[in-house]
Amino acid sequence: MTIEKESQIKPFLKKIEDEDYKHLLDMSPRLVKWYQKNKRPLPWRVLWNQHSDPYHVWVSEVMLQQTIINVVIPKYHDFLEEFPSVHHLANAGEDDVKKAVRGLGYYRRFSMLHEGAKRVVGNSRGKKSIQWPTSFKAWKELPGVGDYTAAALSSITLDEAEAVVDGNVERVFCRLFDVRLPPNLPVLKKGFKKLGNFCIDRKYPGDFNQGIMELGQLICTPSDPSCDVCPVQKWCLARKNDSTVSAPAQKIKKDFVNLDLNLVIFQKQGKFGLLKRPKSAKFLKETNGFFTLLRQGKGFVPDGFQGTFKAHPKLKSLGAVSHSITNHRLKVQVSCGDHKQAPKGQKIEWLVASQVESRLIANLDRKAWKLFIKETMTP
Repeated sequence: MTIEKESQIKPFLKKIEDEDYKHLLDMSPRLVKWYQKNKRPLPWRVLWNQHSDPYHVWVSEVMLQQTIINVVIPKYHDFLEEFPSVHHLANAGEDDVKKAVRGLGYYRRFSMLHEGAKRVVGNSRGKKSIQWPTSFKAWKELPGVGDYTAAALSSITLDEAEAVVDGNVERVFCRLFDVRLPPNLPVLKKGFKKLGNFCIDRKYPGDFNQGIMELGQLICTPSDPSCDVCPVQKWCLARKNDSTVSAPAQKIKKDFVNLDLNLVIFQKQGKFGLLKRPKSAKFLKETNGFFTLLRQGKGFVPDGFQGTFKAHPKLKSLGAVSHSITNHRLKVQVSCGDHKQAPKGQKIEWLVASQVESRLIANLDRKAWKLFIKETMTP
């Protein structure tokens, strides 16, 4: 970051501390009106309007974490078809839940959604209806529900004036104030939250939150924003100063860590072994997949698996695939071996080839299986 950019931080934060943004209160009704007139009929919005069931909103918010809308929509429909209510989800098996979200990645979020559903249903025992959280604070007590998700859920389902702050909101506020800084600077987060809580429409907090995110998704886009049709252009300093290209600056990118893995596909009399990764695994914990080893020095060690495994040098290498998980870039060697080389003391599920793909949750395992099929079974 340049000195010039650093010099923007204190004035911006001071402006917020001094509450020098009361003019933005006039913006809120305009934004809400625009959203109510133009909002997309996304399935979770339609279902909330029809049934007022927080479950429909909760599932959507979890699915939308780290995943774009177009990818989520078909998965959302499939998920609700299999688990139409919070009761169905709470009573479902862990593997069934993971299978329903196969391909979406970040599977830990769905394990926590599952645990949260069990807690909600458990808290409602003996009562005629589900006892949903009644505040932002109460939503945050559920597994996997942080500030953003709790703000979205409490504003939409409870009309609680709690602002959301995501990447879209950060960009919109940077342009409203002509802040030419990376929008994801940690020091700005608290300021954006304060701005949001000040500006949020008290009558329609859910529509305000969804409106400002929709504005960022459709109008106030990272490049080439559609300023001429923006409903809040009147309040935008970046438009006034012709600086929408530089406000905000580029996001701070995470440093990627390069790691080597080895996925091992064990065979036994025409069947193939799957293991459930332990909670202590670094990658893809508690998912069914192939035996995973991490590079350590010049060799490899099991990723969280306990027991004895000393046969790595005898494994047959089939090739490698590339994969990314959070801030890790992975080079993954795919190997195969006889069941006698498998780790001792591990529960292994042996499946025929036609069963394997349907049991794999993570894209990494599916890539490895695809390579295995190509190298060993394709004529």
